[in-house]
Amino acid sequence: MTKLNFDIYACVRTYYRYSSCQKCIDVCPKDEVLYIENDKIKINEENCIHCGACVGVCPTESFSLKGFSPKELFDNMVENGENLISCKLNVPCASSIDSQYLVSLALKNETDIIIDVGYCETCEIGNLKERIEQIANESNYILETLEVPQRVKLESIKYEKSEEEKKKEDRRSFLKRFAKQTAGLAFWAMIPAIPEVNEEENQEEDVYKNLVEEKVVPDKRVIFVKTLKESDIDLKGKYLEVDKISFTSEKWIDNKKCTNCYICYHMCPTGALKEGNEKLSILFEPALCIKCRICHEMCPEDCLHLSEKLELDTFVNKVEVLAEHVMIPCEECMMPFSYKGDSTICPRCRRLQDEIKDLLKIGD
Repeated sequence: MTKLNFDIYACVRTYYRYSSCQKCIDVCPKDEVLYIENDKIKINEENCIHCGACVGVCPTESFSLKGFSPKELFDNMVENGENLISCKLNVPCASSIDSQYLVSLALKNETDIIIDVGYCETCEIGNLKERIEQIANESNYILETLEVPQRVKLESIKYEKSEEEKKKEDRRSFLKRFAKQTAGLAFWAMIPAIPEVNEEENQEEDVYKNLVEEKVVPDKRVIFVKTLKESDIDLKGKYLEVDKISFTSEKWIDNKKCTNCYICYHMCPTGALKEGNEKLSILFEPALCIKCRICHEMCPEDCLHLSEKLELDTFVNKVEVLAEHVMIPCEECMMPFSYKGDSTICPRCRRLQDEIKDLLKIGD
């Protein structure tokens, strides 16, 4: 049986515990499998049916299934020139594949990608057809914008393996089980006693280490950007509406409100936001953005905003300057702050002065 694994250090909630991201919970077809406890994602293994929907939807690929890798599937399909995706052939469920893989696959193989939805209506694990349709629609929107003929198509094929394929699969499964059992017996014979480790305690302890410098970039993003770069498609002048894509964004900063506090780029899980010009500017690389919204949720001045459109050439090739700052020392406290061309007193001291004035008014 495949087993669901969760890398807590890749989850956006580890970077910001109050993140609104719960895509894995929303997509899961079974109740009480994924839930939030102490602001962290938890898994109830007993209820999990290993459909892989969480694998496909997670922006940082925190989830993985033993025995199934979307990246390996992509590599194999490109190598063999294949275009069929089916739960009876190569995926636990088509919902386990992200639109970035599908677009890359269509471009690499220069053909339509067919997703077999013939078993969706009677699926024992739950109906994920709506999610599969969302993935296909997003993929086709991107392919249309790229002005290529390939599409992702949903077809009721009801693929079935041949008897020869089933025999080969059974034999491979038997050999794997035999190898695991033999290795397990040898291991325990050689090591009679291993001290018990409380994994929960260790996990809770480790989660408080400084993770802000440990950036994550999912494989699907690396493959998607590389595929676009290697294509001969002219990306200039081709725009995606930010509301229609789930995996990246375009941003702008209200420079008058921004205080250059560094929070946004320190907490960005992928490094899409970063410092520039010796911390006097804030840079944005859309190719690394996963649209987790942590930067928006954490910004104390609420000065980060989504743009309506993203140019594909900008997405693939550019690093943008979102804000530039001139830092001067405050006349009151001498702490450096972002000078906006008006007051030479920092916002904190200005607030303090206003509070004192209010108190004096109350005293009068």
